[in-house]
Amino acid sequence: MSAQPLILDRLSRSVLDSGEEKRTLAPLTCTFAPGKLHVVSGPSGAGKTTLLSLLALAVPASGGLLHWGRDNLTALKPSVATTWRRANLGMIFQTSRLVSVMTALENACFGGSIRGMDVRDEALRLLDGFGLAARKDQLPSQLSGGEKQRVAIAQALACRPPLLLADEPTASLDAANAAFVAETLRAYARANAATVICVSHDRVVIDAADDLVTLQRP
Repeated sequence: MSAQPLILDRLSRSVLDSGEEKRTLAPLTCTFAPGKLHVVSGPSGAGKTTLLSLLALAVPASGGLLHWGRDNLTALKPSVATTWRRANLGMIFQTSRLVSVMTALENACFGGSIRGMDVRDEALRLLDGFGLAARKDQLPSQLSGGEKQRVAIAQALACRPPLLLADEPTASLDAANAAFVAETLRAYARANAATVICVSHDRVVIDAADDLVTLQRP
């Protein structure tokens, strides 16, 4: 499926805290366009993780609208939202979340496996491009932190999702690996006309952004 602009119209989120309504994301209006690396930054408590959860349709919005092109995602029923995520969404997390008993290659193919897709050739291509061809048969316990994060990125990209969300993907990496992640995300967005949104406070990632959205505390 092709990427669409992700359009937020006063999208917000509130939760009940000790019987009182607490806003976790102030109303946000913006557009995340395909082909660009969008970085979301801001202080702790500004709602960065909440925003990613809303964009992934993992939690419901309290107000506003979220559109994927012409499709109103805020109106989707849970079962339809699950189908939409499977077809469109890739995720990269702060930690690699690899399956400990799977090799690097098996982990890189795992996202495709649960979608019923054969992504082995693409996974091998990505691992080779990430300098991991010789490590493809190693278990996560045999890989460094930077190598595990690169495997996790290969897993997310192997299905070529039109929407890619990344949550602080360089939080545990050194400067060299952080720069690699930033450039990889930007190159993926451009090469695949994908919508890539990365939450980060890392200056290396922010400097690589095509577009920067800075959130404020509600």
